[in-house]
Amino acid sequence: MAAGELREGSAFAAFATRRGYKHTGNVVSENPCILKRGFMENRGKTDISEADVLKCAGKDICAFWEKRFKEAERNWTGKRPVAAAAAKLVDGSLDIVAEVKRITGGDVKLDDASERKPVLLLASKFGVWASELTLVAGTLLKAGCQVKIGTEDGSPPHFLSVSMNPEFTDGSWRASVVSDTEQALAFRFLNPKSAEHAILKKENIVSLRTLAKPPQVGDYLKDKQQFAAYAKALEDSLRMAQEYSALCIAGGSGAIPGFMFDRGLHSLILAFHRLDKPIMGECNGALAILQTLDPVAEKSILYGRAVTTHSALDEYQSGWGWTVPFERDTDSFWRDGAFDLAAYGAAEQWYSPGTGGNPLIDSEGYFRAAVGCEGQFFSPAGSPYAVAVDGHFITCRTTPDGYPGALALIALLNDKKAFPSPVFIYDDWRGCSIA
Repeated sequence: MAAGELREGSAFAAFATRRGYKHTGNVVSENPCILKRGFMENRGKTDISEADVLKCAGKDICAFWEKRFKEAERNWTGKRPVAAAAAKLVDGSLDIVAEVKRITGGDVKLDDASERKPVLLLASKFGVWASELTLVAGTLLKAGCQVKIGTEDGSPPHFLSVSMNPEFTDGSWRASVVSDTEQALAFRFLNPKSAEHAILKKENIVSLRTLAKPPQVGDYLKDKQQFAAYAKALEDSLRMAQEYSALCIAGGSGAIPGFMFDRGLHSLILAFHRLDKPIMGECNGALAILQTLDPVAEKSILYGRAVTTHSALDEYQSGWGWTVPFERDTDSFWRDGAFDLAAYGAAEQWYSPGTGGNPLIDSEGYFRAAVGCEGQFFSPAGSPYAVAVDGHFITCRTTPDGYPGALALIALLNDKKAFPSPVFIYDDWRGCSIA
C-alpha cells in the first residue's frame, strides 16, 4: 500500500468519511455533500475581522470560567461534613448500616462481610492523601470487611504530611481542607498500638511489582520470545483479581507517578472489570482506571460511563508535586504518645516536575475525553461531595469523597444490583439517579 493511502474499511477511512471526506486510493478530498464551516460562519457571520473573532473568543473563555466560579460561590461553605464521619470512626460510633441508607438509600446486611474476600486498596509510596486511605479503609473495616493495602513495590504507603495538617492551605481553594478529626483518624492509623495500623505494616502490604508488563516494541522486534514470556506471566497477574472482592485506588499526588501509567496495573484493573467486581478510584487514583483500555474496543473502560474527578477549579496552578520514597520508619515519629508531624514533614523530600503556573494534569479534560460523547462528566465545583456510581465503577472527586464512595462500595458488595442506574452523590445526603 502506498504511503498515505487510506485502506478501504480501515479505521481512518471510516473517520474520514464521518468527517465529510471521500477517498480514492491515496487521494483524500473534501466531500462536496458536506459543508465544512468555520467558527464565525456557523454563527451566521462571514464578513468579520480577526480582531472581532478574538474578542468573541475572549468573551467565551471568560463566560466559561465565570460560570464555574459562580457555581463554586453557590456551593462552597468551607465546611467538611466528612469531619463528623471521621470523628465517629475514631470513637467507634459510626453506624455503617444507617450511613449506607442515608447516602445511597439502600439497605445492607453486614453479617457475612468478614467472610468475603478482602478489598484491595492501593495507595502510593510517593504520597497518598491520608483521608483517601483512612476514611475508606476505616469505613470498610467498621463494616466488617477485610482490607489489604497494596503499593508499587510492597513498601508501606506514605501519608503526605500536608494531608494531616489542618493548618495547610489548599493550593486551589485557598482554605484548609483537613479537619481536626481527619488528622486524628490519620494518626490512629499511624499509631503502632492501634488495630488499624496492622494493615500498614510492611509484612502485610501487597506488591504490584510482579504484575506483568508488555515488552518494549524494540525488544519484541529483536526477540519475540519476550512476548511469549509476557503472555505467560500475564496469566498469573490476572489471577490476582480472584483473590479480592473489589479494587480501590486512593489518590494523592503520588498516584500519578505510582499508578496512572502502570500497564501491569491496567491489566489487573481490566481483570476486575471483566469479573464484574467493584472498582473505585479516588481523586488522582482514578486516572489509572481511565488509562485502562478495553483491548477489544480500544477505548477506555470508562467510555460511555458517568464519572467524576477534579473539576478544572480543583487543580493547583502551582505548588504541586509528590514525595520521593520515604526512607524513615514512620513509627519513629511517635514521641511520648504524640505524633511529631513537624519532624515528619521536615523529613519529606518533594519532587516538583515541570514549571509553575500551570496544573500538572487536567483531570477533567482526561475524563471527559475518556467517557466520550456517550458518557457523562459530573463535578459540581465546591459541593460537599462528588461521587459517581455507574455499574461496578465508583469514581470520587477529591479528598473527602472516599467516604460516600466507600458507603456505595459496601452497598455494591452487599448487592451487585444496588444501583440499577447511574447515581450521583453531591451532598451530605442521598444521591440522585440520572435514569
